[in-house]
Amino acid sequence: MKILFIVMGILSLFTSCSGRKKKLAKKEGLVLNEFEVEKSKSYLDTDALSNIVSFNNKGNDTIEVCTKKFDIATFERHKKDFVTNYHEGYKVLNDDTLRVYSKYINDNEVEYTIEEYSKESYFCYLNTYFANGNMKSKRILNITGDMYLGVSLYYSKEGKLEKEVNEDEGYCFTFQQLISLLEKRGVFIPKGITLPDGFIDYRYRISRDIIDDLVVYTVIYPLSDRKDVILSVSGKDGSIIKEIPYTIEDN
Repeated sequence: MKILFIVMGILSLFTSCSGRKKKLAKKEGLVLNEFEVEKSKSYLDTDALSNIVSFNNKGNDTIEVCTKKFDIATFERHKKDFVTNYHEGYKVLNDDTLRVYSKYINDNEVEYTIEEYSKESYFCYLNTYFANGNMKSKRILNITGDMYLGVSLYYSKEGKLEKEVNEDEGYCFTFQQLISLLEKRGVFIPKGITLPDGFIDYRYRISRDIIDDLVVYTVIYPLSDRKDVILSVSGKDGSIIKEIPYTIEDN
């Protein structure tokens, strides 16, 4: 499917919006895949995130979900759902939550991941691990994988926290405010994934872009079977920058 992507040409002048440093706060009894969710984050507050599920059963094995170290031995016993030259893994469905355990091989480099999707959330909770099983990163991204939100944590191979990145910095107009704006315009971004198969409707996409030092949300959504819209929204104040319909062409 070929997309005629017309890049925004004229952007209003914005003053740089200085984002405040936000840290993840521990909330007693609420841990999801090792992500400690900040209470004040509006886009998380409105989601019915899954309750704590510390363990899942796959066959006779107990698989630890909330872990700082990837269980490589258990993974090797169950990597049957998908196996290619560069990607191996399996899925575990628990109530309304789908977890995908993966191993990626690229140029002899190995990386493990755990992705968690809920049918009632806009987000995927992603842990990555080094080849030795130690935590590499913890991140929150939207389900189409086009942008990170909140605070991303990065670790050394020895498991020490090396860096925290505030993915929301500069975006005074929050993700939840963007969702509210879209709904007022009659655009309803689907929450979550279709269970049990894990289907995601990729005709709805939201990404964050920095263009000429200006922060912008780019939203793509369908108008009809053959037509989509690209909507550009200021990450500073939520003003509409550009709205461009385009026709989907066959390959």
